Amino acid sequence: MTLYSVLVANSALQTVDCTGIAEITVRELKKLYPITESTAAQPWHLMDDDALILHAPDESAFGHLNIFEWGNPPYDLECYSEKAFVYGIEGNWGSQFLTDLLIYLKQHIKPEQNAEIIRFWAGENDRKLKNHSINIEEIELHHLEIIQSEQYIRVAFE
Repeated sequence: MTLYSVLVANSALQTVDCTGIAEITVRELKKLYPITESTAAQPWHLMDDDALILHAPDESAFGHLNIFEWGNPPYDLECYSEKAFVYGIEGNWGSQFLTDLLIYLKQHIKPEQNAEIIRFWAGENDRKLKNHSINIEEIELHHLEIIQSEQYIRVAFE
């Protein structure tokens, strides 16, 4: 089972990627990590220079905030929302993630978009969500910490 964090709205929202993960060519990767006396050759050193690969600056990148348009959201979402615009929220919900999410919400969410964050476990669609609303002008870090601690919650932004 998977705990999903989803942002839904009645109109299109901005996406954001704070991970630093980027698609680069093998040529660019070889410049970043050349073979030296202290660095052994890696399998990608044998790849075509024009091949594209994903590069993360370090492991922590996978915990940073990523809000992406979700073309094929989990089927369970239909039990909780029928809004037309669906965005996945990925990250570790740690302190940097929460800070970045707060900045995103304050800069990009408007009350008329009727945006909501929904968190739920896949396969548990018979569970009721705790419903909350937050004035987007008054949102603070402690509100996001409450969302972080819940596994079945809907927070509407007014």
